[in-house]
Amino acid sequence: MAIPCLSRSHSKLLARIQRLVPVEHTSTKIAGTVYPWTKVIDPDALLIRALSQSREGTVELDPFWAASWRAAEGLDKFLESVQGIEHCRVLELGGGSGRAGISAGLRGANVIITDAVPIALLVCKFNARQIEERVRVRKLDWRDRSTLLGRFPIVLGSDIVYDPKLFPILEPCMRRHLAPGGSVFLSEPHRHTGDRFEPWIQAAGWRCDIHQVDLGDGERAIRIFQCRLP
Repeated sequence: MAIPCLSRSHSKLLARIQRLVPVEHTSTKIAGTVYPWTKVIDPDALLIRALSQSREGTVELDPFWAASWRAAEGLDKFLESVQGIEHCRVLELGGGSGRAGISAGLRGANVIITDAVPIALLVCKFNARQIEERVRVRKLDWRDRSTLLGRFPIVLGSDIVYDPKLFPILEPCMRRHLAPGGSVFLSEPHRHTGDRFEPWIQAAGWRCDIHQVDLGDGERAIRIFQCRLP
């Protein structure tokens, strides 16, 4: 699928992406509308290259951002029910290609989408080009506790609780970026590692409520953890 009428800056961004990773242009449904989408052609190839090279700092570092995850689709659908998202400040953690954050932007939120992988940020920025007045893209490593992008009433994360070793890194990042009275919404597809997240985050001092989102695809519902501080 060709992309018509790209601005000069967007054309340069796309060329930069294509020098790093092969992509294809398609469309997907986000926030109830058909939205143009650029995705990596073969995410598995990125994983194989990352495992074979094992070099920190390559564009393949943490290639999982390139895959299309049901959890992101579930979080997109869940945002239909979140009151007050229009004009709200929203932060997405581990945004990858940016689906959840772009969903919030299409619903009128002012969004910062973050990831630790530079190529993911480029693809995300390109995908957000239609609403770039409401979406910014920033690099954020959860381990860097000196970085504070602000405090946000809504923090999002899609499929970022797949590894319990990440919980102690993620939780301080959530805590320092969440505005008083705000909520963190984390989606995941009922993995056993997700089962461990609820008691862990509660033990860390958070209230955790669970919502279910049925995608109507015959597979198990997406689980949404809504985490709030007392």
